[in-house]
This record gives sequence, C-alpha cells and structure tokens, in this order.
Amino acid sequence: MRPRGRPRKKSRPITPHFLGSIVIQTKSEASGRLPVYEIVDGQQRLFTLQLLFDAVEEQCRKVAPAVADELVKLVLNEPEHRERDPDRDFKTWPTDEADQIAFRHAMRENLPISQHQQERIIEAHSWFSEQSAAWLQVRPGLSQKRSKALSVALHDQMLIATIELGLDENEQIIFETLNSRGTPLGTLELAKNFLLHTAKDEEAGERNVRAALGEFERKWWEREIGSGRTRRPHAEAFLHHWLTLRTGAEIPHSQTFMRFRRHVSSQRTKATIANTAQELAQYAEKYRELLTADKFPDTYPEFANFVRRWKTLQADVFTPVILYIWESNASNSQARRAYEALESYLVRRLIVGLDTRGYGTIARHLLVELKARGRKGVDTVLSEYLRNQTSERQKWPANSDVEHALMDGKALRRMSRQRVRMILEAIERSLPQSRWIDNDQKLFQKRLSVEHIMPQYWQVPDWAPPSSSLASRGETAEQARNRLIQSIGNLTLINSRDNSRLRTATWTRKQEVYSEGKDKLSLNIDLLRPAGARAPSDWNEEEIMKRSERLAKRVIRIWPRPK
Repeated sequence: MRPRGRPRKKSRPITPHFLGSIVIQTKSEASGRLPVYEIVDGQQRLFTLQLLFDAVEEQCRKVAPAVADELVKLVLNEPEHRERDPDRDFKTWPTDEADQIAFRHAMRENLPISQHQQERIIEAHSWFSEQSAAWLQVRPGLSQKRSKALSVALHDQMLIATIELGLDENEQIIFETLNSRGTPLGTLELAKNFLLHTAKDEEAGERNVRAALGEFERKWWEREIGSGRTRRPHAEAFLHHWLTLRTGAEIPHSQTFMRFRRHVSSQRTKATIANTAQELAQYAEKYRELLTADKFPDTYPEFANFVRRWKTLQADVFTPVILYIWESNASNSQARRAYEALESYLVRRLIVGLDTRGYGTIARHLLVELKARGRKGVDTVLSEYLRNQTSERQKWPANSDVEHALMDGKALRRMSRQRVRMILEAIERSLPQSRWIDNDQKLFQKRLSVEHIMPQYWQVPDWAPPSSSLASRGETAEQARNRLIQSIGNLTLINSRDNSRLRTATWTRKQEVYSEGKDKLSLNIDLLRPAGARAPSDWNEEEIMKRSERLAKRVIRIWPRPK
C-alpha cells in the first residue's frame, strides 16, 4: 500500500518501438485505384508484422470482436479497394510462388495448414497465435482489457520510416546503400536481389530467376561451415567458391558481392540473367550434394570416403576444383582417380607437416590447368600438375618423406586426434581381413579413440625401462622412447569406453582387450598376430619400429604418388 501523504507517481510516457526504415517503389498510379508498391527493402519485417497482426486479430475475435474489427484493417484492404481475386484483399502479398501458398494458408482460417506446417510462414503465424492467446488468457476476466491494450500497442507503439521511390528511380542502388550500414543482408541475399532486379529487363526473367533460386530456400543454406578462421553460412561460402571457379581470381570474402555483380554484368552479352541464375542453382545443388555425400555412402560409395577425409583435412579452398571435376564430362573412373590424387597430395603433405598457406594459389592455378587442358583427362592433368610442383611449399612428398615422418613420431604428435584417427581408419579399411572394407560409414560412426599401445606415461613398474639401441645421436634412451611412442607403430584404435581404463594398463591386459568382442578391428588383430605370427611377448622400442615400418608402407600404398 502507498503510505499516507506520499504523492502518487506519474506514469511515464511509453516510447514507441522503432522498427527501422523500409524502401518501397511505386508500381502503379492509376487514377481511382489503390496504389501498388513493390517492397525494395524490408520484406521480412513487413510480412512478419502481417503475420503478427493476423494472429492477434484471430485471438482477439474470440474475446473482443470490436477490437478484432479494428485490427483486421491492418491486414486487409478496405472493401471498396478489394478486387475479384481474393488474394488481392491483403495489404501485402509475396512475390515468390512458394511463399504465396504458405501465406494464403496462414492468413485464411478456412484453409488447412497441415500440409504446410514445416513452412516458416506457417510456423511464425502459429507461434504468434499461441503467444497472443496465452497473453490474453493469463488472467481470467481481463481478456477484453488486454485485447484493447494489445490493439493500442500494435496501432500506435510501433513505428516504421518509409522511403518511397518513384517509377524511374534505381531501387537497387538505394537497396545496396542502405544495406552497407547497420546490419547488412547476407552476401547471397544481396546477389539474389541483384539478379531479380537485373532480370526485370528480360522477358519472363524475374519469374525464371525466382524459380531457379528456389534451391536456396532450404534451411541447410543458413547453417554455418568452418572457412578458415571464420564461420560462414553455406550460402556465402558457396557463392565465393562459385565465383572463384568462374573467374579463377583470388577474391577476399569481403568483396564477394561486389565481384559477383561485376562478373554477372560482364557476362550479359553471353548469357541472360535467368541462365546465370540457373547455372548458380545447378552448382548449388552439386555443392550441397558434395558436402553431404559422406552421409550417403550407398549413393556415393567411393566419393563419400573422399568427402569425409577432405572435411577432416579442412581443405575447403579446393572446393572450386572439386566442383569443376564433378561438373565436367569426365567419366566416373577419371573423376575417382582425380579425387584420389588430390587426397593423396593433401594427406601426404599433412603427414610430412608441410605448410598449407599456399593452397589457395595452388587451387586457382590448378583450375586454370584443368580448363586449358581438360580434354587430356581431369585425372591426368591434376596428377601431372601436382607432381610437377617442386618447391617446399607446393611439392607432393615422396615415399621416403612420408615413411620417415610416420616412423619418427614428431609429425603425428603435432597432428590433431581427428586426423590421426583418419589415417588409422584408412589403414583399418585397407587390411584384407577388415570387416569395414565396404562399410566405411559404419566404421566412422563407431565411437573409436586413438590409443597409445605403450602409454605416454610409461614410467610405471609394469613397463620395461627404455632401450638405447634405437636412440639417435645425442638422444637419451628416455628421449628416444618418448619420440617413438608418438610414431604410427605405437598407435591403434579402440572403443572410447576402453580408452580411459587402458591408459596405464600392462601389455598383457591390453592384449586381452584388443582381442575382445565380435567387432574387433583388423588393425588390432594385425598388431597381435603380425603376418600370422605369434603376438610379441613384450612391447618395446624394437616392436614399435617393426610395426611402424609395416604400417608406413601400407599408408604409402593407400595414398600413392605417381612416378
């Protein structure tokens, strides 16, 4: 209660919520008819408001019909301005045909929404309806009062600034200028708007462009993907790769849209805007298939393995090259050999520990070679180009380099566990008795961990002291053991649940676990019975070196280098 004598506080004026500015352009000025405008900038805000107004009007009609009658004026045109087409009753109307269907079913109560529940427009309208119903009914007896308050808020407390353009003004320049300030649209959205605007000069161009760009309505395009040190939506990453493929130029991500606009404008004498949009959509579909191929090994059996490893290597700068090969007229065998060669080049450089900073230049030069000499076969051109690189920053490592790196241990110690696992899984899949030769996806899905056979912390009584027989010059026995522990010969794969309990287990105990279960890996069978021989009685530096030599030779066969 308010203490006696204390003055009542004055209510503060409510500050309206500013929703920013929109740009509209006059499309018809026929005398006596309702003016028609095209929304240049602000489509999402206006359509979201329309869904909100309609959802609130539906809920208010249940408790306060008079309030609903006022709200409906925010959604529908006045009766004298409605035409025979019922869709023209609405104050706003989508230009995209797919959105028109969803919008119609969301806004008309007599139409079912069951078949369109996954559409964003339907989801938004349903959410607004649920939230407004809950707010109106939160306190029994106050629904009418709350309806009036909600109507006042929607009518008076939301403001939008409108910029109106005449028939002859260039809306694309205004659109891009506004989006360079504040929170800009994504690169792909700018590109789509540019294509739609430019296509107006072509017969049926705008309709054809909208139809072609339907691929980008999938939610998948909004998901982010790692790209260098930043993460970008799939749509933005794809547009950059497509532009690199088309121009062969080095393009900073910040200049993607500017260079896209320049490229499309320069090609107008060779292709219509609709043709450009169709090509963009075709490559977009291939790009989406490329990035999801590892999820469908039955559809892309060999390619799925390549994509999985390519993702692990984070070599996305070669995406334009991969798209070019996929879209070329190469046979399946030629394409497969090209992918295998590129994978070998990247994996060998990873194992040897060579620099990756020059990959962008290599990819662009490789594109030039493929376009110029493609008739010779993409596999031949790609292999020859990579084999001829001799500098340290670009060479394709020789067998001796790979073998030394795997046996030395220093390279694998620098490598992430995910990449070490990739190499061990490839070895597992290559062993003749492996159960996973034709089922790489299931192998990948198993919860496997990289295991050090001799523990990294070997200073426990159960493990023999280190031997100096394999120590390099100036290296102590302990240093030699610590180095060899990281080599390929001391690594294997086990189920993740066994990793922690085997961390410092004895060699005897480890042998028991490696041979357990119906899904035991051939990698561990080979460890326990190399070439059919008996398991080593002790696990020491000599055994590690023998296994390193054996596995290193297998890695060289998995990822060969052309002579």
